[in-house]
Amino acid sequence: MKKVLMISAPVSAPTETKTRTKRRKIPTYLVRETIDEVEFYYPGFRQVLDKRKQVEEIRGDGGLTFFLKLFLADALKAGLNNQLYRIGCGQLGFTANNNDNMELGVVIFDRAKLTPDQITPRYVTVAPKVVIEIDVNVELPDRNSDLFQEYVIHKVENLFKNGVEKVIWFFSKSKKVFIALPNQPWQMDDWNKDVILFENVKVNIAAYIEQEGFKLE
Repeated sequence: MKKVLMISAPVSAPTETKTRTKRRKIPTYLVRETIDEVEFYYPGFRQVLDKRKQVEEIRGDGGLTFFLKLFLADALKAGLNNQLYRIGCGQLGFTANNNDNMELGVVIFDRAKLTPDQITPRYVTVAPKVVIEIDVNVELPDRNSDLFQEYVIHKVENLFKNGVEKVIWFFSKSKKVFIALPNQPWQMDDWNKDVILFENVKVNIAAYIEQEGFKLE
């Protein structure tokens, strides 16, 4: 895979963002994720605050995100040993070691680590081996926030601190894929190339979208 962008240094969320988030006093039911005390909100939270939308209208995945997650999870289930790994997709809640709460799109768990007794109605507390995300589905109070720096990189670094071994992030607007491994330069490339998800499982998400006839905004 041709490397287009290399990122090797962690980027922490600015202190200003934390202060700004707290000052807004946005209701907790509009918080989608919390990472290092920074609250990230559901897209459209402003419309809820302005009473132009109900909270139920902003919480679900869009159609493209849902079916891309399903495609990736199906490919993993077909290509991996399901006696060794648990594979899932959706909006899995993960509580990290520092009590951060994150939502995860597509996950691969080691069955030896995520044992049946650790699967309860609560968020999981065991880190997956691999996390795959589709697009950026959060907002910050500051409309000018750089969500790639303040959210994507911040979340990836936090996942690595908690034991995740690989993060893949697909972006439908730019048609890019971002692949990150701990202690290695991170890669950004076009998503119309084959991407190895885990072990020998690879997909071409652009080809799948074309095959299905999905429309990108």
